[in-house]
Amino acid sequence: MPAGLLSQIGIDCMLSKGRDGLRGDGCVYELSSAHPVILNPEKLRPGDYVKLRLWFPEDNTYSLIELAEVQWVKNEWIKIELLLVSPKDQARLQQFATPAENPLPAPTRMNEQIMIRA
Repeated sequence: MPAGLLSQIGIDCMLSKGRDGLRGDGCVYELSSAHPVILNPEKLRPGDYVKLRLWFPEDNTYSLIELAEVQWVKNEWIKIELLLVSPKDQARLQQFATPAENPLPAPTRMNEQIMIRA
């Protein structure tokens, strides 16, 4: 991965399902210091790269997304596009996003973007 794509900003996020796809409540922080510093989401700009740690409800494990891109930031909301997702984590997101009453797979595109309130 080119050095320019290495992110020094992380977002921890608890996932939930929204009407229009995946949503989350999270916290933005700087990764470059020994102790992570919490950041205001408005420090992010469209085109910034971030790392995500996505927590699933009622689960004590998380998925690590090494590369995601900020699409926009409005007040406390951030729209993130997932760029580098392992096949295991993609399957986990797909399973989480698919409603129990509808066993048909959710469209892949739905899992590539997440709205996060930070």
